[in-house]
Order: sequence, then structure tokens, then C-alpha cells
Amino acid sequence: MSTVWQELDHDTILHGVEMVLGEKLSNLMLRRNSYINRVYELEKHEPRERLIVKFYRPGRWTAEMILEEHRFLQDLARAEVPVIPPSNLDGQTLFNIKGIAYEIMPKKGGRAMDEFDKDAWEQLGRLLARIHLIGALHGQAERLVWRPAAATRKHLKVLSEHDFLLSDFRAPFLNTVEKLIAAADPLFDAQEYILIHGDCHKGNLLHRPGEGIYIVDFDDICIGPPAQDLWMLLPDKVEKCELELSWFLKGYETFRPFDTKSLDLVPYLRAMRIVHYAAWLAVQSKESDFGVHFPHAGTKRYWGELIRELQEILYGEASGD
Repeated sequence: MSTVWQELDHDTILHGVEMVLGEKLSNLMLRRNSYINRVYELEKHEPRERLIVKFYRPGRWTAEMILEEHRFLQDLARAEVPVIPPSNLDGQTLFNIKGIAYEIMPKKGGRAMDEFDKDAWEQLGRLLARIHLIGALHGQAERLVWRPAAATRKHLKVLSEHDFLLSDFRAPFLNTVEKLIAAADPLFDAQEYILIHGDCHKGNLLHRPGEGIYIVDFDDICIGPPAQDLWMLLPDKVEKCELELSWFLKGYETFRPFDTKSLDLVPYLRAMRIVHYAAWLAVQSKESDFGVHFPHAGTKRYWGELIRELQEILYGEASGD
């Protein structure tokens, strides 16, 4: 990790953002929760407007990948989809301080969503359908294709080359994931592939009174099946969520059809998520404060439980359980 990234300080950030905005800021700088990126809340002098400035972690995204995210958000905003696009200043949305890319956004407050009622599920259905309508028009993308032979294979390569994967667990882990890829990938052949949010869970939803549900954090947009943007929101296994799914589909199909057969992918999408997260942890494990945030990651117990969970998905699906 670059020294500049570790040493982003108050004066450097304020001066850089002031130069881009062309106006002075107050001395307010609040650090917001974000492990991957650096996110700060700043304030203009007049009027007293709050801004969110997000610095992208070096090496994780290319400039073109970030700009693709920005274009997607701008397209969604033009279609009046409730998202928070980056500020466009003189035709630019991506800036940098000492080589570190960052964006500026207006601050929009709201409350987190812990539980969904019937109306919320229908709102979510309409929201994701509108996002997918725009995503289906996007065409080719620089982002990862979310299917086992592409995404999981990439994450498996990261783990196979990293000492985060303990030697005693290397063979059973690699063998299990290879079998999962072989079993799951053919099921993805007939799927619709569009630009999707990719990381749609409760933590990325925000309810704004009088405006409804906003979806945030488009860092992990990818090309994948629409079901990827649904399954992490479900409170239980698909077969135990008939009511929630009926509400969601009522909202979703107001704007576009949803292939309910694609819900058969959910166990494998969950397995893909598990491997993806393990690869993410492997990359982050070199950070100096990693052990503080993730004390159990990479331990024998961690790997044992992870392999067991993947095997339950693999053999449970193979046996039709």
C-alpha cells in the first residue's frame, strides 16, 4: 500500500478538494465508516452544505473501471432512479490527490433498513428492475463477469497464490472449489447477463423520508444475472421466502420480467460470494490493522468452517437436498 494512502491527512485533503471546487471549506472533516476506501464528510462555508469525498484504494480499480461506475450512476440518475451520483465539475467526476483517485458527492442522510415489510419489498422490486433496465442497455463493460468460470476462477487463483490459505487446508479447499465451478458453471449458460449492482445487501440501502429507498455503493458493479442483486436481501433460503419473493416480484415485474428459474442459482451464488470474500480477505490480510478488524480470518477454524459450508452447498445441491 502506498505511503500517500496511509498518510492522507486533513490539510492535504482539504487543500486538494478546495482546488477542485474552487471555494473554501470549513475545517470540518469527519471520517465515515469504510474499510476498503477512505471516506470523509466535509463542509462548505457558504452555504453550509455537507459533502462526501471518497478516495479509492490504490490498485483495486482502474480509472476506467471507476469512470464506468460513474457513467452507470449518471445514467441511473438521469432516469430518476434513487441513487447518489458523483458530482460533475466542469465535465469531470474523477479527481486525484498525489495519484490517489477520488470522487465528490453531496451528502444525503437517511436511515438504515433492518427489516422489510410488504411495501418495502415492492419498492425494492421496482428499484432493482429500474436499475436492471439501465444495466441491460449498458453493453460491454470493463467489469468482471459474475459466473463461476470467470469470477470464482479469478478468486481461486488469488487464494492459490497467497499464504492466507493455510497449507493444511489448501488441497481440500482447492478441490472443493474446482468441483463447485464444474457443477455450477453450466447452469449459468442460459442466463441473462447485464450490468448489475453486484453487492446488493441491506447495508447498501438507505431510506430517505418522503423519497423512499436509495441504493448506494456501486464499487462492485459487474456483468451478471439479475438474481445476484436479489438473493442477499432474502431473510432465508429461497424456498422459505415465498411471501417476500411474491412481494418483490410484484414490484419488479412492473418494469421488466424476472426469470424465476434463475433462483435455482442462489446456492451457487452464495458459494461464489464465500470464495470472493475469502479472496478479499487474503488481499487485505497484508494491511497493518487487518488482525484488529478480522481476528478470526485465516485461522484453522475459519478454513475448516468455510470448506464445510462450501461442501454442504456442493453435495446438497448435487443430491437435490
